[in-house]
Amino acid sequence: MPLSAGDKLGAYEIVSPLGKGGMGEVWRAHDPRLGRDVAIKVSAQQFTDRFEREARAIAALNHTNICTLFDVGPNYLVMELIDGPTLADRIQEGPIPLEEALGYAKQIADGLEAAHEKNIVHRDLKPANVKIRPDGSVKVLDFGLAKAGAAQEVTADSPTLVPGTQIGMILGTAGYMSPEQARGKEVDQRADIWAFGVVLYEMVTGKRLFAGETVSDALAAVLTREPDWTSVPEKVRRLLRACLQKDPKQRLQAIGDWPLPIADLQTQPIDPSWSRLGWGVMAGVLAVTALVASWIAWQERRPAEPKRLVRLDVDLGADVSLPAAPKSVIISPNGTRLVYLSGNPPRLFTRRLDQTKAIELPGTEGASVPFFSPDGQWVGFNAGNKLYKISAEGGAAVLLADIPNSFGASWGENDTIVVGGAVTRGMVKLPSGGGAFTPVTELASGEIAHVEPQILPGGKAVLFTAYVTPGGADNATVEVLALGDRHRKILVRGATSARYLPSGHLVYVSKGSLFAIPFDLGSLEAHGTPTPVLAGKDSLIAAT
Repeated sequence: MPLSAGDKLGAYEIVSPLGKGGMGEVWRAHDPRLGRDVAIKVSAQQFTDRFEREARAIAALNHTNICTLFDVGPNYLVMELIDGPTLADRIQEGPIPLEEALGYAKQIADGLEAAHEKNIVHRDLKPANVKIRPDGSVKVLDFGLAKAGAAQEVTADSPTLVPGTQIGMILGTAGYMSPEQARGKEVDQRADIWAFGVVLYEMVTGKRLFAGETVSDALAAVLTREPDWTSVPEKVRRLLRACLQKDPKQRLQAIGDWPLPIADLQTQPIDPSWSRLGWGVMAGVLAVTALVASWIAWQERRPAEPKRLVRLDVDLGADVSLPAAPKSVIISPNGTRLVYLSGNPPRLFTRRLDQTKAIELPGTEGASVPFFSPDGQWVGFNAGNKLYKISAEGGAAVLLADIPNSFGASWGENDTIVVGGAVTRGMVKLPSGGGAFTPVTELASGEIAHVEPQILPGGKAVLFTAYVTPGGADNATVEVLALGDRHRKILVRGATSARYLPSGHLVYVSKGSLFAIPFDLGSLEAHGTPTPVLAGKDSLIAAT
């Protein structure tokens, strides 16, 4: 029955229409019991028991960037009423300034991450489902509701909904669906990551990415068309490439890692022969650093013998799939144990090098950027904007702190952990037993990240990489910070991923090659001439 102002729907009093779309009508209504106005989305179809169960699960989401679902009726949803335009309205005005767009992107990603942690996939993320409040805060609407409903006529801009969530069913909005979603395949959180990339692309360019006059046109564009990267600001090209990989295995694997490609800022396309590791290749270079550390120490002990580079090949097994994320594999400080990420969502596995069998570390779903304690007994990792540690032998994961946008961490001998930060903050530190964190650095004007920290021996200084914008790895600097007076000193320009070695050398990556240079711990200065250790693709081959 058609509704009009003054009608009652359950306990709610209809006030005025708010909009009309593919699923039905949206009305402003008043809840006299609680004395508040709400938004009611009315469907033309009765909801199934399964739909109600899913809606109840979504109602349990409690996040500042997710529109709250209050109630479910036989054919309507009662939601938080949010004043302000949609992101689609904002994009119609033209491209959004980059920093403003990144602010919206961060809030959208935070909301998605909260849902993904509860195994809820949105499946219909688009600008029309994002509301911008007058204070600039963002709310994502209709979380997960696109995965159940009734079949209906669709356009390139409207949801395609069919009963259930079986493989072979097409769900979502044509222009924002991931390729696997468009093909009717089973989808997971990576479908939301694709849609996040499409939305961000449209924010920074002001243009539809996969437009079409019909649903078929839009789906064909999703499956076959490549984005026009020339209109994308350099700062976010690498992030968008990571989100918009048509193969979900090559895509960014966790939405919480979205700042990492910005921090890495390399704008050139990845060589297809290395696409299996994606932009996580840099992590492999850090693994090479560990091997080089052993090599240099060995050289110091055996000066009379000819110098040679020792390579280590480890077969992780056919069932291991390293995610496209930084630091997918790490080596313990004593060189006896590997810890690596595998699976979807990624989880941590550990294996001693003198054994052939790896074991999964339980409770590490969604883990990223792992790191060892100095004694190799603990593994720290980030998951869902939280920092954890877990015994390298297995056991329960221990929550250390809530730390968003972290990229790399170092566990010092003084039981302090320093965590890198991107986009919104510099480095922070906290006790290895957990607790409140305190700032170590602040981003200066033009800087976007202080990442890949290493607490130097003695615990009085931290090595790190600083990224600036505009720029990339060629404009990054390797720096050292004295923790006492917070004095920063640039050691190498145009370099990243630095590590200090016990032999007294600093190793770093510059223009795709690994270099070593003597480093004085007392004066915190590099001296002498940098020496190439591995160059070009040889370093990548060794890394993998």
